[in-house]
Amino acid sequence: MTLHQFLLILQARFKLAALIALAAILAALAVSLLMPKKYQAQTSVLVDVRTPDPVAGAAMSGLVAPSYMATQVDIIGGEWVAQRVVKMLKLDQNEETRAQWLQATNGRGSLESWLAGSLQKGLQVQPARESNVINISYKGDTPDSVATIVNAFAQAYLDVNLALKTEPARVYAQWFDEQTKASRVKLE
Repeated sequence: MTLHQFLLILQARFKLAALIALAAILAALAVSLLMPKKYQAQTSVLVDVRTPDPVAGAAMSGLVAPSYMATQVDIIGGEWVAQRVVKMLKLDQNEETRAQWLQATNGRGSLESWLAGSLQKGLQVQPARESNVINISYKGDTPDSVATIVNAFAQAYLDVNLALKTEPARVYAQWFDEQTKASRVKLE
């Protein structure tokens, strides 16, 4: 086959090729117009490992063990942080949301857990490579809500992380206070 014959074949099939290309473009346009829009927001959280442990008083090393970062990722994606987001954004006080919960669960379980579970579906948490940064992203239907939710997840994580670090110290202090009071009563 010569180059001239090949060009004649392409010229004879040009209308068919153009029609197929046009049909593919129109199908892609129709699908993109009919699909619901999804938005994604992302934020990052620094896992500070240089601060001393408030209970033990010892500073952690600069390099974080992979298990520590995996634990932090699990905490962010966990139920406790998601329920804190629900409380922070007061999502459980919306009557429309309450009606959706009743319809979906027939009133079984708690509204906060159901909302937390639905928030966790759009959440994606990943540690950054070779750093102490965790990336939190959230996908949803409106740009304002996804930005608000992803920022709430970051703030809720910081609050929960602080509570996890200070709660043992508070419990120890309470126990020591009780022991001190008992010893003082015995001494008197």
